[in-house]
Amino acid sequence: MESIIRFEKITKRFSGVQALDDVSFAIEKAQVHAIVGENGAGKSTLMNILSGLLVQDEGQVYYKGEARKIGSPAVARKLGIATVFQELKNCDNLTVTENIFMGREIKSGFSPNWRKMNELARGILREYGVEIDVQTPLSGLSMAQKQIIEIAKAIDLNADVLILDEPTSALTVNETRHLFANIRRLKEKQVTVIFISHRLEEIFEIADVVSVLRNGKYLCTCETGSMTTGEVIQLIAGKDLVAQYAATGGKSGRAFSKKVLEVEHLSRGSAVRDVSFALYEGEILGFYGLQGSGRTETMEAVFGLAKKTGGAIRMFDEDVRKPDTRASIRGRMSMLTEERKYNGVFFNMDVNENIAVVHSRKIARGGFLNSRRMREMANAYVDRLAIKCTGLKQPIGKLSGGNQQKVILSRGLSTDPSILILDEPTRGVDVGAKAEIYEILRALQREKNLSMIVISSELPEIILLCDRILVMHGGRITGELTGGDINEEAILKCAFNDSLPPKTKGPSDLSPGSR
Repeated sequence: MESIIRFEKITKRFSGVQALDDVSFAIEKAQVHAIVGENGAGKSTLMNILSGLLVQDEGQVYYKGEARKIGSPAVARKLGIATVFQELKNCDNLTVTENIFMGREIKSGFSPNWRKMNELARGILREYGVEIDVQTPLSGLSMAQKQIIEIAKAIDLNADVLILDEPTSALTVNETRHLFANIRRLKEKQVTVIFISHRLEEIFEIADVVSVLRNGKYLCTCETGSMTTGEVIQLIAGKDLVAQYAATGGKSGRAFSKKVLEVEHLSRGSAVRDVSFALYEGEILGFYGLQGSGRTETMEAVFGLAKKTGGAIRMFDEDVRKPDTRASIRGRMSMLTEERKYNGVFFNMDVNENIAVVHSRKIARGGFLNSRRMREMANAYVDRLAIKCTGLKQPIGKLSGGNQQKVILSRGLSTDPSILILDEPTRGVDVGAKAEIYEILRALQREKNLSMIVISSELPEIILLCDRILVMHGGRITGELTGGDINEEAILKCAFNDSLPPKTKGPSDLSPGSR
């Protein structure tokens, strides 16, 4: 087959750190080519070189058979290389049309021809199966809609190569299927798609070939049909993580009897409607549902991030009349939110400060911060959770996604909770970091008898971790699964509210250990 891109001996260093080391491989035309590796493996650095954000120290990039120096994103776009980043570059205050034609407006004389641009924008999006009012500001659209607008814009610029960086990290099952249908449509049009993802099950579904990087080095390129998920995991991590997954994945087999949290008939407008459930001491309870199902909104109301409009909450046999975050933390409940970038990580702070930020009373004395106490607290969690950093003063933004997640988990654990709510605990982290986080959570269950609620859109994760799973659809709980009843088909049936069996008992009436 014809190579559209060839990397030859690509090397890149950052302040003495070897990010890429003599990387050489080719990408064929009109294929979906996945690139995988742990955070820090060099995937992003290599793609930043291809998209013009970085320049390699050594080596050569060949594009369409010619040696190219891609010194800027503008040069990349001119060559026909477009990138849709995980953190989208849209302007939310502008309309769909303004985003699509930004910097290349069609004019009639000296004035923009909005009628023409609106018409063209509708046609571009219709081609990808999207019907959106193109005069709507992006702030009113879903993540999936914003993403397809970025893809449509890139293809309208006559891109021959499209780089998709973690494109499904914020998408539901249905939105991911729609994206994959569009990727297949692009492939038919002879567009080459480079697909970066930590979700191996998606890579095996959509990609023709997969290239593996580890510690800045290229390992191999194989057809997805010739490898198993376990073999790819082993290549990525350099060790047999299949056994590690199995070790963390065994259900506890315990009988849970003591209720630590009871939620009865909880409502929050139309987002949460008459939700009742119980959480038991030492249990890991899973919440699954498609986007808009109400799972996150339910936990926000329980924790006090949002106001409930009805229902009752009891924690440790005491009524919680007006839930708020401070009362929840005082009552020994902690929550790790879904959007790490926006309301989890303080990027202007270092590791030390990010862990200690919730402890103003413990670490302050006479109006001054006690730096020694801060260090002692942070060091304990850096050691306990094996956070990889150069030191406590390292800015958190310099850490990998997995280590950022461990820092946020450390912050939550530092409040000494008895109930821990985790919303998408491994979003955007590699398979090695996932295995480490799973083992941390299992150890907390075993050693601390910690009760946890895990919200996840990844079916393998929720099946692997949870003793019991509640599924939501349309703001209601539509299914409850335990033991041998937990499988992907049963969960998805409940998530789509499809042919559900009638529930004979409510979650507060039956201990999961007695099933």
